[in-house]
Amino acid sequence: MKRKDKIRGSVFITGAFMIIGFLLWQSSILPLAGYEAIIVLCFPIFVICLFLWWMAREHGGDIPFIGY
Repeated sequence: MKRKDKIRGSVFITGAFMIIGFLLWQSSILPLAGYEAIIVLCFPIFVICLFLWWMAREHGGDIPFIGY
């Protein structure tokens, strides 16, 4: 259960960074290059953690291959 909680936390943190970056970019506080850097860094982590969170089972077992 602890691993699943860490993965869920990573999903919410990276998602929050992307949303906050978008809001800062829309309000002209953050330049476009800064927002793009946030997306480039956070989006792959967000997607991988989201798939791992969805595939995590309570009873163990292997996590299916999610592709590249």
